[in-house]
Amino acid sequence: MSNNTAYSSRLSSALLSMALIIAAAYVLQDLLILLSFALVLSLLLLPASKLMEAKGFPRALAIFIAILLTFALISSLLFVAGMQIMEFSSELPLFAKKAEKWISSLQSFISANFNISRRKQMLELSNELMSLMKNSGVIISTTFSTALHAITALILVPVFTFFFLFYRDFFESFLQKVFPKTEGQVLTKVMEKTGSVIQGYLVGLLVVMLIVGVLNSIGFWWIGVEYPVFFGFLTGILLLIPYIGIWMGALLPILLSLVTLSPSHALAVVAWVAAAQFIEANFITPLVVGSKVSMNPMVAMLALLCGELLWGIPGLILALPLTAVMKVIFDSIPNLEPYGFLLGEAPARTTKSTKETKAP
Repeated sequence: MSNNTAYSSRLSSALLSMALIIAAAYVLQDLLILLSFALVLSLLLLPASKLMEAKGFPRALAIFIAILLTFALISSLLFVAGMQIMEFSSELPLFAKKAEKWISSLQSFISANFNISRRKQMLELSNELMSLMKNSGVIISTTFSTALHAITALILVPVFTFFFLFYRDFFESFLQKVFPKTEGQVLTKVMEKTGSVIQGYLVGLLVVMLIVGVLNSIGFWWIGVEYPVFFGFLTGILLLIPYIGIWMGALLPILLSLVTLSPSHALAVVAWVAAAQFIEANFITPLVVGSKVSMNPMVAMLALLCGELLWGIPGLILALPLTAVMKVIFDSIPNLEPYGFLLGEAPARTTKSTKETKAP
């Protein structure tokens, strides 16, 4: 009886703790998202910082150079993307004229096949626009709030990245005080493995983004979509958002080919992107990233769903690396090792063949 009571008490405590952690993650999502991005970026920049420190650079200067080079690279990519967008925007009047012709033909098709006059179509469209205008205040405030959050993150993520890297020895000492029964070498090994998993995942993700960007650029060029390289690498970069990111990037070339080329070209873009996503999800990502993370697909899907429910799109981006960190921690703690096994890849099934022997 006492064993059942003790088990019930432990189960209740575990469930209550889990509920409190989820509630805290939701309530403090703005702070935790910022700190999570800073932590992931600091783990990515740790080898470069250590290399410069070994060359004789002071730690603060080494970290500053690593962060500066990272943001210089990001700024260069944004500059190239901005130039492409400016070139694209210069041809917007031409695209608008082609869009007007396409919309006119669509209205004629609807009028002929569904018996809805052009006047009624325009009336419905004006009603929808009026409804949109009524909600314009909410849309503007939401856009302003999102932009403000993005600007705040761009300022604070490098700051907290610097602190994580600069005080890494201090944080290691703190963890040794929190877990005094754990040997220092074991704790250091866990931290190093966590860093290597995150680094491997991010480097592998960059390789996947590059491969998908090249693949889609070739496909868009072959179909005849304008600016194929820009749109191809846009779909690759948006792989940061698992599953839906590639389609967010493909939306523009689909609409552009629908307006400027033909519906069959738009369907060809959809088919090419679907094929590219199938190849990426089933062959490229498991080969390049799977070996670094060692996570089974069901857990990855659940992690993405939980991340999106808690933190939205940032949760989708952070779900896999944070789950990989949890797996490393679970694997290193004997009491939590079964949970690490559950998060990992399922062992390959082996079939034992039995041979029947005849009696002499």
